Amino acid sequence: MVDVNKEEKRKIIQRLKRIEGQIRGLQRMIEEGNNCEDVLIQLSAVKNAMENLGIVILESYLKHCVFKDESLSPEKERELEAALKLLKRLK
Repeated sequence: MVDVNKEEKRKIIQRLKRIEGQIRGLQRMIEEGNNCEDVLIQLSAVKNAMENLGIVILESYLKHCVFKDESLSPEKERELEAALKLLKRLK
């Protein structure tokens, strides 16, 4: 993720740390013998967080690697945002 600006990188790291905490919580739940339903709910939350992070990273990739930080026209910017919204809905 060489081409990512500092603010985007900070947000990605922040999300990863939150996911790390969720995974540690999931591990603790299993170690403590928590209810299977509660474990599965937490697992679902982790899965969703990872999918959302993937979309954030994809957006960064498109902007910085594919389009090389080119100034996109407002129309192209809207098209990119619309495509990412559709992707989020499909997950």
